[in-house]
Amino acid sequence: MIRRKVILKSIVMIAIAVVLLSAAPVKADPFEDATITVIQGDTAITITQGGSLTAPDYNWWYGCSPTSAGMMMGYYDNNGYDNLVPGGTAELSNYGNPSAIANDTIASAGHIADFWGADDPVSHDLDCLADYMYTSRAKADGATSFTFWLSGNPYTEAQSLLGEGMYGVGQYLEYAGYDAATLYNQLIPYIADDLGPYPTNTIGFDFDDYMAEIDAGRPVMIQVSGHSMFGYGYGENSTVYLYDTWTPGPHTMTWGGSYSGLMHYGVMVLTPVPVPAAVLLGILGLSVVGIKLRKFA
Repeated sequence: MIRRKVILKSIVMIAIAVVLLSAAPVKADPFEDATITVIQGDTAITITQGGSLTAPDYNWWYGCSPTSAGMMMGYYDNNGYDNLVPGGTAELSNYGNPSAIANDTIASAGHIADFWGADDPVSHDLDCLADYMYTSRAKADGATSFTFWLSGNPYTEAQSLLGEGMYGVGQYLEYAGYDAATLYNQLIPYIADDLGPYPTNTIGFDFDDYMAEIDAGRPVMIQVSGHSMFGYGYGENSTVYLYDTWTPGPHTMTWGGSYSGLMHYGVMVLTPVPVPAAVLLGILGLSVVGIKLRKFA
C-alpha cells in the first residue's frame, strides 16, 4: 500500500485528544437478555433485539484507545485473521490476566518503558498498537488523538497523518501483515454544533450505519468525550452494546447519547484484509506464518 502523503486540508477539521480517565466511572446498566418474549393471547412470540458479535472484553491497558483497538484485533484474530494478536489466539478477556498476549498487542513492555511516565527516545522496535497510535507519545499518559471532518464526512486513512490514532491502526495492520479495506473516523450526525461554534453537520455515521457494520461482522470503535470504547452489538431503541475498558461487560448506551456522562460524538470504522502478497502465498499453499511488514516512525 502506498503510504499516505501530507495533503492540504481545505475543509475545517477538528482533532480530539482521547485522554485516560483514571477515576472509576459509574457503571451503565448491563444488557442482560438478548431476547424478549411477548405473550399475545395464547401465542408466545420471541423477538431478538438485535445483532451481537462474540468479541473480546479487555480491561484498560495503558490507554483506552489502543485497548479498544486491541479488542478489534482480538475479534478478528479469533475470526480467521491470524497473527493480528501475535503469539497465539487472542484471549476473549484479559481481566485478571496481566500476562495476556492481548496486552502485548495493546501496549508492549517496550512501549511502557519508553513512553509511560517518561519522555525517553524510542529504544525498542515499534511492536504494538499504542506505539503506532502515538498513545502517550508527546502527549499525556494514555492520550491518543483522532481527527474528524466537521462536515460529517469520513476522515479516511489516506487523509490521516503520522501521530494520529487512526493512522497508527493502519500502520499496525501493516506490521501484522494486513491492510485496511476500510479505515476512517466519522462524526455522528448533528454533533458538530455541540463541539463548538461550528455549522451543524447534517450527515454523519448514524445508527443504521452502525447496525449494518455489526450485521456484517465488523465491530466499531465508539468515541465519547475523552474516551474510546468497543461497540459489538445493538438492540431496540438505538441501544449500543459495548465494552468500556473499565469493568467487565456487557454495557449499553443510547446512540448519540452519553456514557458515564461522556458525550457520544463519533466512531472509528475498520475492515482489515490480507495484503496482496499474503493472499498470493496463500493461493500457492505456502506458509506466511511469521511474516511481518514493519514500519518504524
